[in-house]
Amino acid sequence: MMTRLASAALLAAVALFAAPAGAQPVPPERVLRMVPNADLQTLDPINTTAGVVQSHAHMIYDQLFGRDENQRPQPQMVGDFSVSADALAWRFTLRDGLAFHDGAPVTAEDVVASLRRWGARDPHGRQIMAITEALAPEPDGKSFTWRLRRPYGLMLDALSKPAGNMPAIMPARVAATDPFTAITETVGSGPFVFVREEWVPGSRVVYRRNPAYVPRAEPASGTAGGKVAHVDRVEWLNIANAQTAVLALIQGELDYVESPGVDFLPMLQRRGMRIIRTNTLGAPGMIRMNHIHPPFNDARARQALMLLVNQEEILQAMFPDPSLYQVCHAFFVCGSPQETNAGVPEGLGSPAARERARQLLRESGYDGAPIVIMDPTDNPFVHAATLVLAQQMQQVGFRTDVQATDFASMAQRRANRRPPAEGGWHIGLTFWNGLGASDPVGNVPMQASCERAWPGWPCDADHQALIDAFPYAANEAERRRILDALQESAYRLVPYVPHGQWYLPSAISPRISGVLAMPGIIIAWNVRKAAR
Repeated sequence: MMTRLASAALLAAVALFAAPAGAQPVPPERVLRMVPNADLQTLDPINTTAGVVQSHAHMIYDQLFGRDENQRPQPQMVGDFSVSADALAWRFTLRDGLAFHDGAPVTAEDVVASLRRWGARDPHGRQIMAITEALAPEPDGKSFTWRLRRPYGLMLDALSKPAGNMPAIMPARVAATDPFTAITETVGSGPFVFVREEWVPGSRVVYRRNPAYVPRAEPASGTAGGKVAHVDRVEWLNIANAQTAVLALIQGELDYVESPGVDFLPMLQRRGMRIIRTNTLGAPGMIRMNHIHPPFNDARARQALMLLVNQEEILQAMFPDPSLYQVCHAFFVCGSPQETNAGVPEGLGSPAARERARQLLRESGYDGAPIVIMDPTDNPFVHAATLVLAQQMQQVGFRTDVQATDFASMAQRRANRRPPAEGGWHIGLTFWNGLGASDPVGNVPMQASCERAWPGWPCDADHQALIDAFPYAANEAERRRILDALQESAYRLVPYVPHGQWYLPSAISPRISGVLAMPGIIIAWNVRKAAR
């Protein structure tokens, strides 16, 4: 039976769902109510990489190419395209029927302006712009050409990015906004329209179906194919209390909870809710070491840490259900097109590997000084993993100093380059979006660019050269060679230690069907809602 406190919280949440005064009533089966995993505070998909902002962008914007469920780029706004034999000249033509929400047609000028703004912020975009000779619309208004000084093998992958900095197509006047300044006008050409007057940060985001949107004829797959909206209104509700959201879903006041919390999954299943996995690449865990201070400025100490980690022990402490995780030693994510087993030492975490770790630790000159491990106790998953890691390290001779903090404070402290005894750190655990980590360019902790690298500051010119070479591979065989070489390099350099991969599922009402899977974002098109 629902507690009195939970009942009151549920009533408060239900009050958020009421349509504003004067709004046209919409049949319940044409309204989709969702709880994303974070509150939408900003609206610019170029100005931030936050996942909830990218999900918002997919509601209202379209992009030149989408990604199907197998992560393959497919034409979306583009009708046809061609590339020269030397892969230096690209020509794209927009498909018919594209229009912005204000009624203006989408033109090649809008596309070029949008791509230039995206190219100033996105890692792939910056690489492409650095080798761009010309990017210009053609006189017909529907076509544009892109000429490069050298071939870029990931052009279509970059233009179809569903997360990170999404290459959203905006009107040219909006795209003229400085890329480091958030846009104030949200006019897209996608299947839904953002209802700004009903947006209440911290409470509710509302979208309505775009009746003028012309979907592609192909079946929907990921962010590719026909984006058909089967509901007239989508409401995102910010319900921070997980129990309140779960109860609202069971009571039929919600349709979709992106992250219900693993403790509530058995109850949801008993009450007839469907548990689905939309993020097919999950989240890879990362043990990040500080490369600029002893002992982890010595590769042998980092390799010792890599050898001693038993992923299964850590994952069992993090999650009660083995179906939520998997042991994964692939730096570019298990299940991704970039997965490789190259360079993985045998028996990681085994007694033999830990004996080798002890030897490497002695060779590194480790003097027994306490290893400062930041422990974000407000995140139960990372906290549990941190405690198990400390125990495993002690078994091979590390002396550990686990220091309690919260996740936000850890993120701030992580930027501190001072020695650990002066407020710095040795180790901090984190996790990444699987889609971003699977991309050798977008996997930020993999970078080894010294002072410019992500906190931890790995520094290795040969390793960084492999990352920088990946987009310029001429064919798939060359990409596979670089991927293998890069992972082999990673197991020597050890920029971080993987500690498994997990999949936090979503919960939906049994009335909902047609939910599409795409790592890192939630999708509302193609979703149908049955009447009671």
